[in-house]
Amino acid sequence: MTKQMNLRLDEDLIKEFEELAEQENLDRSALVRKILIEGLQQERLNFALQKYMIKEISIERAAEIAKIPLHDLILKMSQLGIPSNLTIEDFEKIL
Repeated sequence: MTKQMNLRLDEDLIKEFEELAEQENLDRSALVRKILIEGLQQERLNFALQKYMIKEISIERAAEIAKIPLHDLILKMSQLGIPSNLTIEDFEKIL
């Protein structure tokens, strides 16, 4: 089920959406949805990683918040150079 959401955007931003939509051969609405979905996923990941790095949440909870599998989160952390707080026991639970 979809719902309509109205946004107020600067004309310059709308123009950028239109230009990119044309380049990607998408209609503007499809492009905006795509960008919103990708941005929301990234924001969830950023939030989860921030909470994990200050030890407010476990790595398992971070994966839940980010809505990605635990092994994907660990890989992403490695790519970003974020140190893990995992113990050997934690690794055994994961495996």
